[in-house]
Amino acid sequence: MVRLESLRLTRRRAPVARGWKRVRWALLGVATVAVTVAACAPAAWLAESVASRTQRRVLLADAAGTIWHGSATLALSAGAGSQTATVLPGRLEWNVAGWPLLVGTLRVALAHTEAMAAPVTLAVTPTGWTAQAGAIRLPAALLEGIGAPFNTLRPDGQMRIDWSALRGQFGDKKTGSQTFGHLTLQFDQVSSAVSRLRPLGSYRAEVDLAGVDGKLQLKTTAGPLYLEGSGTLGRQARFEGTARTDPDAATQLAGLLSLLGRHENNVTRLRF
Repeated sequence: MVRLESLRLTRRRAPVARGWKRVRWALLGVATVAVTVAACAPAAWLAESVASRTQRRVLLADAAGTIWHGSATLALSAGAGSQTATVLPGRLEWNVAGWPLLVGTLRVALAHTEAMAAPVTLAVTPTGWTAQAGAIRLPAALLEGIGAPFNTLRPDGQMRIDWSALRGQFGDKKTGSQTFGHLTLQFDQVSSAVSRLRPLGSYRAEVDLAGVDGKLQLKTTAGPLYLEGSGTLGRQARFEGTARTDPDAATQLAGLLSLLGRHENNVTRLRF
């Protein structure tokens, strides 16, 4: 008798339908194409997304590279319909880390070839975002891209922005997004295209962001044009303050003061 253990019977594999093989190859091909497209997605896609989300106030011109690693020229405009934009010299560069994406976090390192001394890391999750403390130097002319009153004054000079660690929470149309942190804006040797007197002065603004709204405080560090005031930021942004000049500069700055506001009790009232 033959033992059963000695009988090596060949098991017949279940037949695989040719149609299913084709489906598997097709799915593999689609996945390969999707990964390739995602890895090589052009930076222009990111530029269009940024322009759309900011109502075309922030523009990434001449974008090169991919959405993961690329660069562009940063420009600001007054928004949709604006015919001009103020361009920041140099290139904005970004580099997206791949591994954090696996846990739902977009972590990108931002740097600028001329305006930033060190890169800043921005992390975005489905619920909010955080940004490292940092600083950036900008020409005051970039403010023209914001709109009134800067597009009328056409300022010139240097501007430095320092910020603490910032964080934000995404919201809906009803609650609104929230931002928390502190910014300091220093304007040095500012002048204006509508005044022959140069410079007009140096100024410092402190911005506290505490949720949906924020607070702004403005003071002068050097004249002859002295600006003081405070305001709020957010859905109902406003600013109220005063402008005055040194006595020997009053005549030269009369035209500029008339553009800033109404003259009352020897000062010009600022309301924006």
